[in-house]
Amino acid sequence: MSYQSVKALLAKGGSRPTLFQVMIPDLGREVQDQLTFLCKTASVPEVAADTIIVNGHDALGVVREQTSLITYAKPFTISIISDRDYTVYKAMREWFDTQAVNANPNQRIFGVPVGGSSQRVNYYDSITKQITLKKLEQNGEQAFASPFEVEFNKAYPIRIGNLNLDTESRDTYMEFTVAFTYETYTINMKNENEIDYE
Repeated sequence: MSYQSVKALLAKGGSRPTLFQVMIPDLGREVQDQLTFLCKTASVPEVAADTIIVNGHDALGVVREQTSLITYAKPFTISIISDRDYTVYKAMREWFDTQAVNANPNQRIFGVPVGGSSQRVNYYDSITKQITLKKLEQNGEQAFASPFEVEFNKAYPIRIGNLNLDTESRDTYMEFTVAFTYETYTINMKNENEIDYE
């Protein structure tokens, strides 16, 4: 790489982890808007190859590792700052509760208990959605570029984290985490000429 190439690369700047967007379909506009602006952390989980030992396959006495399976680290976890109405928390809990009848047992509607304690798991395809994690990069004052997107295939929430209450935490925000399982993920990397500027 030439000095001029390195100089041009440095002039563009490095990628910052602060610009990203998590998109989940069918949550409603207000929930998605809050998720966009109040999602504090997210990460692209590790992808790895499980291997098996192959002895002397091509060359006698030479041991090598052969890929047997591609694995995707789980869960995909995000942390969210909550508003006072718990808009995103309620939406995540409603989605979580679709996993089973009575996932929220003995709940009250208009003060009357409904349901019971017995649970029945719902059909898998009825609870999954495709989640998109979009990495953003700033290009100029207001334009944003998306160099890659990650599509989490057949995802659903498996854990909604604690709501920690603390009388000493007067100047902090309420935060919670949501962990999603998924089958696989697809990462769509874009070349420089394919990047859309918003």
